[in-house]
Amino acid sequence: MRIRSRLSEAAIAADRKPTVSFGGLLLIMLATGVVSVLGILVVGRARKAAGRSDDDLASRAGTRRFLVENWAAVEKTARETGMSEDEIAQVRANVLGL
Repeated sequence: MRIRSRLSEAAIAADRKPTVSFGGLLLIMLATGVVSVLGILVVGRARKAAGRSDDDLASRAGTRRFLVENWAAVEKTARETGMSEDEIAQVRANVLGL
């Protein structure tokens, strides 16, 4: 009976003893927060730097400028791929603003 009471006392003590101190937990949370904020800032700056190029063909203005500058080649390619004259006229009106 005496052995059983020692085991139960040890189990109770093990359940009550903290595995991580409050200071350690606070330090882990702060480090995680700092790393997260730094990551957000780095990604934000990278996205800003990537979006500043003036000749970006992904933008509507860049794509429109490219099509207007190369309209003869665009029209030739459209005819070769089977677009009708009406479809080409509709695209020309949309792109060139006619």
